Amino acid sequence: MRRITAVSAIAVTATLLAGCGVGSKSSSTDANKTVSTTAALSGSITFQTWSLKNDKFTPYFTKLIADFKAAHPGTDINWIDQPGDGYPTKVASQVSTGSLPDVINLPPDIAHAVAKTGNLLDLKQNDASLTTDYVKSGLSAYNYQDISGGSQDFGFPWYLGTDVSYWNKTMMAKDGLDASNPPKTFDDLVAQAKTMHDKSGGKDYLMSRAPGLSDIANTGTKLLSDDGTKFAFNTAPAEAMLDKYTAAYKAGYLPSNVLDNSYEGNSTLFSKQQVAWTTGGGNLITSLQQDNPTLAPNVVPSPALDTAPLYVQGLSVASKSKNLPLALAFAEFVTNNENQTAFIKLAPGFLPGSAASANDPQYSKSDGTSQGDAAVIAYKDMQTAVNFTPPIWTDAMNTILNQEIAKAMTGKETSKQALDNTVNQANALLTQ
Repeated sequence: MRRITAVSAIAVTATLLAGCGVGSKSSSTDANKTVSTTAALSGSITFQTWSLKNDKFTPYFTKLIADFKAAHPGTDINWIDQPGDGYPTKVASQVSTGSLPDVINLPPDIAHAVAKTGNLLDLKQNDASLTTDYVKSGLSAYNYQDISGGSQDFGFPWYLGTDVSYWNKTMMAKDGLDASNPPKTFDDLVAQAKTMHDKSGGKDYLMSRAPGLSDIANTGTKLLSDDGTKFAFNTAPAEAMLDKYTAAYKAGYLPSNVLDNSYEGNSTLFSKQQVAWTTGGGNLITSLQQDNPTLAPNVVPSPALDTAPLYVQGLSVASKSKNLPLALAFAEFVTNNENQTAFIKLAPGFLPGSAASANDPQYSKSDGTSQGDAAVIAYKDMQTAVNFTPPIWTDAMNTILNQEIAKAMTGKETSKQALDNTVNQANALLTQ
């Protein structure tokens, strides 16, 4: 399962903050503060990014801060940056020591853990245009059912990502498939995977990965209980989906090694032209033109199957900031449409979380090329994409899910047993 991390720290593995000793006692007093937005701004704040101070991004942030200070004389922004490795642990330490920066870059899962301690400001009651200025799918990632019943928002969507489907039209044509009419749903995928398998004598593959949490969510299954405190995805639709995956695996529609350590990942297999489908960001074809120029002309994009996944980074405001008016104003400034779109131009493949970016021709009208089509597909899908990873989901739980799915697909237990075991073990981890 992919998650969006800092644009220059893609390989970071996150750990939930709750596991780092922050604690989970909820406090709403600080989060519910009302910030004055009419007084002149003054004083200083600290602004923390995640692995963004480097040759590529430093000039952008230097100008950004200078522009803000010029517009608000008498203010100062102390920009600090944390390395990619150990970011959740660093944030946990900042919370524990009362040194959380005034404005801080947090993905939804870390923001959730900090919000539960009352250390993040509710933005919904302090930004009157929040719901009109930002992409709704991004905002929803910072809205947590287990905190005040989901009535608060704890992050400004900043830079976002989603997946587009990419098809190898040469392989598909060879095996009797039409890349201009690719699968749109999971069931379509299985049907066309069978065609490719049969036509190629089992040599070519369309499907090339085991299912994960997003596949369960795409069955219409709610991953969490209504109050957002427990996992509850061991449903009949999820069981049926896993049964179909298991049948496809047994029939040979997937490479036999997708469940073991020799599996290279569907993007690598796609690049080697051993499979005809992969997923990736809106700039995948542009990257292929540099890394795999013979493959790039054969790639056709289409929307993600079923509901697209959403990956989010956002900016939050520390509720215990001693200069909340300045902190709130600066977070809004960094994430306004002009500054977001300028930032995204430095980070190809990501998408701005500002609603007004929909008017940018880059996202609304293709130039007629496959890469232009992919960019428009990605932006359109982002509007309805969903962050499938619950904030209380951890890497340890994902390992359990993968192990149980492997047991089901190899016939060692039923799909129902695999899902029941995953839910029970994941819920048990929540109590530790």
